[in-house]
Amino acid sequence: MAVAGTYLLSSNVQYSEWLSSLGIPADSVAKMVAAKPKVEITQSGNDLVVKTTVGEKNFTNTITVGKESKATLPGGVEYTMNLTLTGSTLKGTWSMGGKSGDASVKFTASGATQSMTLGDITAKRVYTRQ
Repeated sequence: MAVAGTYLLSSNVQYSEWLSSLGIPADSVAKMVAAKPKVEITQSGNDLVVKTTVGEKNFTNTITVGKESKATLPGGVEYTMNLTLTGSTLKGTWSMGGKSGDASVKFTASGATQSMTLGDITAKRVYTRQ
């Protein structure tokens, strides 16, 4: 399954709990949970360019598969990740604000499911392929 494509967030599971466990302020958590981002992914070799649009704000991050990559969440929160791509699944680790955990994104014909774990909290963000 191709990773490249356009995706629209359709649902969150434990996303607010995950953000709160990172120490994100409650007002920012509320805004981030309420947002319905559109994500456009293009792939060139080992580089995935991820353009996220939330309202009139755009954020573009480049993830180099197999290397530590820096990125920014739509709320302005910076983090690093190191992901590998096997078939249609990105999997690896993330680090933000002195905390770290596991991450994965599984791509299907209908969309993508992003999972992030911190301790005993696993957040999921489900996207529909456009």
